[in-house]
Amino acid sequence: MRLKYAKTILEAQETDSPVADVCWSPNNVKLAVATAERIVFLFDRDGVRRDKFSTKPSDPAAGKKSYVITCLAFSENSELLGVAQSDNMVFVYRVGADWSGKKVICNKFPLTGAPLRLLPAENGFFTGTSDGKIRSLDCKTNKSSSLWSAGACCVALTKGGGTEATLASGHVDGTLYLNGRLLLRYALPPTALVLMPPYLIVGSCDGRIAMYEAQRGALVRNLEPTLPPDRRDLISATLSPSGQTLAFGIFDGCLIGEVKDSGGIELSTLNISNLYACRALAWSGDGTKLAVASQTGAVLQFEAVLRRWVWRDSVSVQHVSPRQLLLTRLANDSPPLTVSTKLAPDIYNVRFIGHDWYAVCRTSNSLILCDIARGLTSEIPWSGTGERIYAEVGGACLLLRAGELSVVEYGLDKVLHTVRTERVNPHVLSVRINEGQKVEGQDRKHLAYLLDRQTIAVVDLVTGIQLGQWWHEARVDWLELNESGHLLLLRDTRRRLALLRLDTGEKDIVASGVTFVQWIENSDAVVAQTPTHLLIWYSAWEPQCVEMAECGGGSAVEVTARKVLLEGGLLPYVQLDEHRLAFNTALRSGDLDGCARYLDSVSSTADVALLWRQLAEQSLANEDIQLAAKCYSEVGDNARTFYLLKTVELATREGNGDTVEGFSSPIVRARLAIFAGGLSTAEECYVRKAGQPELAVNMYKQFNRWTEAITVAEKTDRATAMTLKQQYMDYLTNTGRLGEAGAVLAANGDVKGAVRLWLRGGRARRAATVLLHHPALLRDDEMLQAVHDQLVQEEWWEMAGEISERKGDSRTAVEYYAKGNNYARAVQLAREACPGEVTRLEGEWGAWLVSSRQAGAAVPHLIEAGRTVDALVAALKAHHYRKALQIVQVIDDKEAIREQCEQLGDHFISTQEWETAERVLTSCGMAERCVRAYNSAGKVAEGLRLAAAQLTEEETRDIYIPLAQQLRQEGQLRKAEQIYIGLGDPDEAISMYKDASQYEAMLRLVAAHRTTLLEATRRHVAQALHGSGDLRAAENYYIQAGDWKSAIQMYRSSGQWEGAERVARAHAPAAVQQQVALQWAAALPAAPAARLLAARGLAALGARWALQAQRWDIAMELSDLGGGITKREVARHEAAALAEERPEEAEAAFLRASAAEDAIRMWLSKGHHQRALVLAEQHASHMVEEVLIEGGRVAAERGDLVQFEALMIRANRPREVVQHYKDLELWEEAARVSREYLPDSAEPVPPSVPPLLQRAADHADRGEWWEAVQLLLTASAAGASGGANRLAERAALRAARLARDRLRGSQRRNAANMLADSFASIGQSEVGEQLKAALIEGIEEDNVAGTSADYVEEEEQKPQVAVAENDSESAALEKLARAGHWQRCLAHAGLKAPHYAFRYVAHLFKTHSRMEGVDIESEDVPEVLSQALDTLRQYLSEDNGVIISSSDVPLAKAICSEILVRISTAPKALAAMKDAGYVMIAAGADDRVLQALTLLMGLHVPQISSKVARALPRYTDIIVADVAFYACGEVIRAETSNGAREAFVMLNHCLDLAEAADEDSVHLLDYTDFECTDWPRTPLVLESACVRGAPLDALRDWVLAVSMDQQVEQTLPVDGRGKYSSFVGDDEPFCVLTGYLLASRLVTFTNGRCANREWWSRVSHAARSGAAPAASVLQHITKWCGPADYSHI
Repeated sequence: MRLKYAKTILEAQETDSPVADVCWSPNNVKLAVATAERIVFLFDRDGVRRDKFSTKPSDPAAGKKSYVITCLAFSENSELLGVAQSDNMVFVYRVGADWSGKKVICNKFPLTGAPLRLLPAENGFFTGTSDGKIRSLDCKTNKSSSLWSAGACCVALTKGGGTEATLASGHVDGTLYLNGRLLLRYALPPTALVLMPPYLIVGSCDGRIAMYEAQRGALVRNLEPTLPPDRRDLISATLSPSGQTLAFGIFDGCLIGEVKDSGGIELSTLNISNLYACRALAWSGDGTKLAVASQTGAVLQFEAVLRRWVWRDSVSVQHVSPRQLLLTRLANDSPPLTVSTKLAPDIYNVRFIGHDWYAVCRTSNSLILCDIARGLTSEIPWSGTGERIYAEVGGACLLLRAGELSVVEYGLDKVLHTVRTERVNPHVLSVRINEGQKVEGQDRKHLAYLLDRQTIAVVDLVTGIQLGQWWHEARVDWLELNESGHLLLLRDTRRRLALLRLDTGEKDIVASGVTFVQWIENSDAVVAQTPTHLLIWYSAWEPQCVEMAECGGGSAVEVTARKVLLEGGLLPYVQLDEHRLAFNTALRSGDLDGCARYLDSVSSTADVALLWRQLAEQSLANEDIQLAAKCYSEVGDNARTFYLLKTVELATREGNGDTVEGFSSPIVRARLAIFAGGLSTAEECYVRKAGQPELAVNMYKQFNRWTEAITVAEKTDRATAMTLKQQYMDYLTNTGRLGEAGAVLAANGDVKGAVRLWLRGGRARRAATVLLHHPALLRDDEMLQAVHDQLVQEEWWEMAGEISERKGDSRTAVEYYAKGNNYARAVQLAREACPGEVTRLEGEWGAWLVSSRQAGAAVPHLIEAGRTVDALVAALKAHHYRKALQIVQVIDDKEAIREQCEQLGDHFISTQEWETAERVLTSCGMAERCVRAYNSAGKVAEGLRLAAAQLTEEETRDIYIPLAQQLRQEGQLRKAEQIYIGLGDPDEAISMYKDASQYEAMLRLVAAHRTTLLEATRRHVAQALHGSGDLRAAENYYIQAGDWKSAIQMYRSSGQWEGAERVARAHAPAAVQQQVALQWAAALPAAPAARLLAARGLAALGARWALQAQRWDIAMELSDLGGGITKREVARHEAAALAEERPEEAEAAFLRASAAEDAIRMWLSKGHHQRALVLAEQHASHMVEEVLIEGGRVAAERGDLVQFEALMIRANRPREVVQHYKDLELWEEAARVSREYLPDSAEPVPPSVPPLLQRAADHADRGEWWEAVQLLLTASAAGASGGANRLAERAALRAARLARDRLRGSQRRNAANMLADSFASIGQSEVGEQLKAALIEGIEEDNVAGTSADYVEEEEQKPQVAVAENDSESAALEKLARAGHWQRCLAHAGLKAPHYAFRYVAHLFKTHSRMEGVDIESEDVPEVLSQALDTLRQYLSEDNGVIISSSDVPLAKAICSEILVRISTAPKALAAMKDAGYVMIAAGADDRVLQALTLLMGLHVPQISSKVARALPRYTDIIVADVAFYACGEVIRAETSNGAREAFVMLNHCLDLAEAADEDSVHLLDYTDFECTDWPRTPLVLESACVRGAPLDALRDWVLAVSMDQQVEQTLPVDGRGKYSSFVGDDEPFCVLTGYLLASRLVTFTNGRCANREWWSRVSHAARSGAAPAASVLQHITKWCGPADYSHI
């Protein structure tokens, strides 16, 4: 990074006036500077002062100068500014994220000590005080809490980044704390402290910079920058936001440190003359500016820039570092955007798209997509090029390559989803990402695209699940989702607009002829335009409710600001109804109160009555009666308002003042049911729930529903029922409702009385019906005659006919039936009584049906009556054309029906049934009409055929010759040709095409009718065009003849190589195309040839051709013209041809090309290090050291320590030799090399020490721990006496570790005393006393506490078997293992590889916590587990033929159990589970462990996931319980609403487990709900909950919501056994696939296990259908249990 002076923000003072602190806001808007005068200045990003304010003392009585400002810090949201003061106070000022806010003090935090350091926290700040306390200041609660106390003044405080916040503090006594844990003690006060995970960087006044491991406190390296002896103080330190650059404040400048990928820091000095002490440093939020504050009050601003350039006068690009750049819009219409890469060392390419609002940055292995307007970036792994990028599609970026479309959301560093499609037009792609109204805790991300031209697919980008596929009957040319992703609009090529509901799959065609369509922003409204009107749907959920507006002849172009903009018409725009848009949006979201508030705010002039009524209906549906009353009041519906208000008053009375409770009263519910028109519901409330049936009776009486009232009374009070019946009869008779009164009498059995009442009331028909149903009454002649007369009088002919028929007067009955148009009854009776009348009746029946517009039904009756022509007319009138065709065929007199035949023929012509139409028209002599119809339809050939058969030649030519002339004039030459050919005159057609200069058609006709002249015609045309200079036309005819060679030759003969090349590209094979280009190039000199190939994009091909043809001159020219090769590469190619078989000649060629380095590397790759060394000494001296080091490395890998030492000494690397010997614990060799080659080393090694260390190592190998400790302490004493204090300290520390881990009782106590003496001898008495106390204290604990881990390494479980002294191979392997060289140890272990693989994995698991890298939502496992699985897969492979020894079996099973625990924290990592299954089976894991892993994998198979989720909790004692219950609960929750009950129990228990894990209270959990299960009562949980963050918050919200739902039971369901469905007894076998009890039909396996055949078949079918998870589960079970056997039922 280069820092360049930008400007001076504050000038230096003449006196000592130190700046207290400087601080940038995280949003990069403000720079705060605190001066010695207790004033805070605020500057903008350009260094211009915009504001200032004075601070105040905590105690006004103490005076304004009773304190100084010690530190400043902005909050994480840039809203707050914390000011730490020496008077034990921290004031928090609300300054706002921009310059529009007003400054106020919003928090005060009085402290017990002066706050010297201040850092931002999530809800406030962290501070370190002078009394050594580290406190958290919560601005939300205005409370402070102590995090830890060190007892010494805090001089430095720093915070690490990442997902897990870490806090480190440095104190004046040199102690360093990390998250409250004492990490280490530094020799001096750590004034400069930076936490850069995984490192902690410490600086002090001695000018040294120490780098420690942040977790263990182990020293990694020391840095000693070159500083003057009197100016070595490191005063302050800060880390850039990117984490790549450090800045240390020194005297007259800064130290700038670049953090390398290896963890090293490269320091450089930024000298600033006359700065004096650099008191404070601050990086800007984007890392482009560094503010430096001095002791004299000056504040300088420096700018970090490697280079800067401007893209098309719109965007400025500033390269801050190789990995970071800054994009700034020159128009200042958006904030600057910082772009950095996390996956690559540098950004090497930047390009802009989308009107320069989007940027694409490319690195070596990733792609960074930038949305400048929104300030978002996304970095995704990406290799290669050739992708097409669509930057602005619904807030996402789409990348298309090789048919795969990837969706990337700006701001997320991952690909949301990838689909395969070739339809990538933005008009047929729709992406919606969290648009519209946000739903808390829910992401709405959807993609709609085309699988093919007519198939739409919609994908949920959150889950990756396809929501569905829909086929459309026409090709889709536009589609778009609504903002919520629930509706899809699509338009096809027929201009039809369709609306698709994704939840139900229903599709409706809502409009036709649509030319413009668009969703209205922030609503579900749609605007579309047809050729005549503008269509507006204010709610697309109701497609039938559409409004049409006139658009004045304009075309809609855009919908913005609630206006439809038009162009080209009389109206500039059409205004939309804002009230309805806002109302529908609020109503759709369920915010009824918001709807009411909105309607109240609408002005009185707006017509919103319809909206009030709509809101009232919705309020009633939601039982919000008060709101409904308000709505009806607003529209002036006083009746409904009064009724609802009275209902509210009644509810208040019923609830004793509680209206909500009162609405539960059955009387109130009955009143609401009456309002809704549900009288039966109201009756139920009155009678059953309220027990007041009299209210129901009164209700029915009020509504004149006497029948229902009587029914209720009969059920409850029969005495009242009799009174009601009498009242009912009185009511009916008094109101003249005699018909109903008669019905009541009839129902009561008084039929005669009923008949008399009906006759009196003019109900003759009803009286006749009763008479007919009661034969006894027919004997009453007087009554029968009275009924008959009144029926005739009232013209009830059918009923009168029935009475006459009963009386025996059949003829009269027939007449009455005919008069009543009941011809069916009349005809039937006439056939029996008077057959001669049947024909007449049939005719009348048919005529009546025709007059009644039932012509179709009349046809058979007219035929029956012999009226065939009338039947034909009726059939045509009824459009029964097939029936009419049958009738025509039976009529002989066609002239009489000519008009009907013409009508019938026209119909068949309109339906394109030409054969039928032709038959009908020709039958009546109208063939000419049919011929002209054929011509009008363009069926000239059919017309000619019919004319030839039915018309004379003269008539035919009279019809077709004028038609052909007309077609020629209209340019329809093909149809005219058809006529000429049909008339037998092809020469006229040829002449026509010749006159029109249409040679193609002319040649076609010549080929068809004058075949002998075809070739001559083509040749003549081509030659003529060639002679006239029209080569392109001549080329066309050559190509038609298939003679592209002649076309190429024509151009070559004319010297037109361009034309020859074009023909070759269009028609010749690829080889010919290349041949033409290369021939053209071969005809030119080298330079023009190279330019020719490069200009046509064949530079790479030309370069290869030149290299193959050994045309080095052309290759050299192409290298200058961008041919993809350099001159050095050309030279290397020349040598490369010789390198494989003749390396000596290749070496000479490399040297001729001045590429000695390549020659050296060639020999190194062949393993000829000596030849490479000779060549390096002669031609590349700077590579000698590299060759020597490489040779030494190879020698060390093969164990040749002599050669290794010789080469490394020659390379002047004796320290690496010494270190290598130390790593191998070859102390004597290390001492020898140190004496011989490092005589000036700071610390000599006494000769007696290495043998002692070697003997100690031998004792440790044999398990003789006490002897090893004694020898190590003896070596420590010898080293201390010889002046080797570091060696002595190292030996003593190793002895302390052995004593801690291996010794017990008196030996441990003696070792503690000896250790104290040893550390005292080297001047570290305090350390010795601490170790002594720790060891002695551990003696008591060892008697009580067991091991804390679930497993131990094999060397800790039992003493190592002594290795024979002559077994040098085993000893070497043990030394490599002890030195931590595991990969080398495994590489040389041979048959012992499984043993060391298990030990290596055990070592990995011991050094990495189970919580490290846990993410339950990720599909990847933590890195340590992935490394362990890779190692075990490699060394437990069956291909290696290895066998696990019996002594390794306990360790193998313990490791398998640990793998299961760790992999259970990643329930979505199916790929890792497959690897784990392979490893566990190879390692001989317990069956219970393998069964638990099988069920974990089964969660990924939809066919069995439901059952697996109910059985998996059985294993929560060997897998992480909170993750297991979370995964199972989520699977059951996703089933249907029926699974809410079980999901609630599981997820609620998951919450309990998470809280218990965090509070260490698992033993207090309640298992009452699980008495019906076989789940363990001792669940496995880690040191903290694995379910945390966003999943835990969403889970807590769902559980709370369900717990409030009274309809969901909160216990597990049980079956007939009284147990949960997945319960399995202790000795009961269960299904290996689902964990359920075995059924009757089974699938058995080799190892005796079984699976239910039904579920095994389902999973097998899914696997055969391509479901990868199902296939993985089957493969795992087969490898574990053996192949499936279907023969056992």
